[in-house]
Amino acid sequence: MGLLLFCGGHSGVLAEPPPGTETGAAASPSPSDAQSPKGSFLSSLKQAFSEDFDQEVVRGHFDVGSPPDAHRFYCLVNTKTGKREINGVAGQLFVRADKMTGIKGPAVAPLSCADAEQKGILVTTGYVLSGSVSSKMTAASPVQKPSAAAAPAAPAAPAAPAVSAGGSAQTEVMAVYTRFIAGQNAHDRAVVSEVLLDSKDFVWAQYAGNSIWGYKEAMEAFEEAWKGTWKLDPQMQELRIASESPGVAVLITPLLSTVGEPGKNASTIPIRWSGVFVKTKSGWRIASIFITPFESWRAAKGS
Repeated sequence: MGLLLFCGGHSGVLAEPPPGTETGAAASPSPSDAQSPKGSFLSSLKQAFSEDFDQEVVRGHFDVGSPPDAHRFYCLVNTKTGKREINGVAGQLFVRADKMTGIKGPAVAPLSCADAEQKGILVTTGYVLSGSVSSKMTAASPVQKPSAAAAPAAPAAPAAPAVSAGGSAQTEVMAVYTRFIAGQNAHDRAVVSEVLLDSKDFVWAQYAGNSIWGYKEAMEAFEEAWKGTWKLDPQMQELRIASESPGVAVLITPLLSTVGEPGKNASTIPIRWSGVFVKTKSGWRIASIFITPFESWRAAKGS
């Protein structure tokens, strides 16, 4: 799963197709910012947290930016349902047993495949799709737009996350975050360890007020927590990303944390998750995590 997300380490590198697969990359145009496909952070997060990448294959790709800041994203289709996923995905390609192209370490980006196709920058040459997948392939459900005739009292749709870290940076930071959440919920050490900064100065400030310093120590603490119930459910409509300085970004979002010791009932509490992201030679990494409770929850518990 994930996202995002891999993540963030694609600057200047366009992932090549697996051996024996011709994707027509040479003919792939490098769009200007105005031509780059648009998309929604809200839809990318929904896709990242719900998509079954084991059932997804690549149907095409598009490139964004120019070297040394070039990125390649892949458009996927579900082999069971034929549904074309809404957003582009970064990751590592491989040839599946059925000869179609799969993707490893996926990270969903807020870039629309439909928009890329409409702008003529989606390259589909050489990506093999079986007859059964092609016959079932349908368009992804369009994002619902509010009707002009809608009653004023109707509840508003959730606002998209606010971002101010710059297009490329915010996409990569979001990919790292979504991959972190996917790895946490899957209790997958390989995924989580890949997106954390490998440093003794890494810090995880926990809900109860304790702090764990060091990459190795944090990973050991996560693995201990995973022995029981451990699930994170981000509340996407309030997510914000801000740039603090070149190569440093902060992501803040409320989320619901469901935790419980092995064999005991789990409880769900709202928390504020804050992460400091730094750009390294290998891409963006989470350098620190700060967990704080909501004041209303603390007051309700009399703490």
